Amino acid sequence: MKAITCIIIAYFGLSSADTIPELAEKLNGLKFVKLLDDVGLTDMLSGSGPFTVFVPTDNAFDALANDVLNKMTKDKEMLKSVLLFHILSWKIYTKELNHEKRIPTLNNNMKVRINLYNKKIVIDGSKVLLADQNATNGVIHVIDKVLVPLPSQNMLQYLASNGEFYKFIHSFVKVKLERKLIDGPYTLFAPTDAAFEQFPPYLLIKLVSDDKKLSDTLNYHLLKGTLYTAGLTNGMVLPTVEGRSLNITMNPDKLVVNDCKITTADISVVNGVIHVIDTVLLPPVVG
Repeated sequence: MKAITCIIIAYFGLSSADTIPELAEKLNGLKFVKLLDDVGLTDMLSGSGPFTVFVPTDNAFDALANDVLNKMTKDKEMLKSVLLFHILSWKIYTKELNHEKRIPTLNNNMKVRINLYNKKIVIDGSKVLLADQNATNGVIHVIDKVLVPLPSQNMLQYLASNGEFYKFIHSFVKVKLERKLIDGPYTLFAPTDAAFEQFPPYLLIKLVSDDKKLSDTLNYHLLKGTLYTAGLTNGMVLPTVEGRSLNITMNPDKLVVNDCKITTADISVVNGVIHVIDTVLLPPVVG
């Protein structure tokens, strides 16, 4: 009987006599609860519910860049928007989650993306550290990152609004592939304009004068499906839309795809994820 009880607890999580905010404090979510207080969401999450809440740990808030955290805490509407993106209006356990499922949150139904990588459960790029923790009015899943920035744009919109990817976008438009930056889900390795400026001139001429080679090169930057860094492993081989593969190397201080360093990872967009790279990826047939 004891063994059966242990299995049930491991599968469904621990039950608690606490409400969502009370339980979150006990699960290393003190800073999350403090911010809920600041924008008046604690009473709602102490109500009948049921709710599902993705609670970032205190360490997750400590890891936020100072400018991001300062901007959030000074702008109460922005902070409330971010916190509501961590909350669902019903109770959902991890056994009910499916890969690539997008779930509406209390932030105007803006959706979080679920990814399952082997035994890892990932919510918009954030790993679930502790799942299925039952409160009296819902369930908590503890996560290792704060879910920011919010995925309000598709890839094309994000790249265009950023201002650092003009040459990359222009290349997609030139060969009429821009639809792939709207459809999905995809994973995109996006070189900046600075990366194009380091490109050997003879290769650049070779590319822009041959639409087939340019198309192949752009498709070499795309993977089908959403692959956050939480799903990457050292030595991983990733098939691209172009047909050839990319190789992942993970070092303590950097993450490399082929010979290109990922400078900014896990940018969530509505149709997948973007990883910014410092060099243009070239398929062997082009290079």
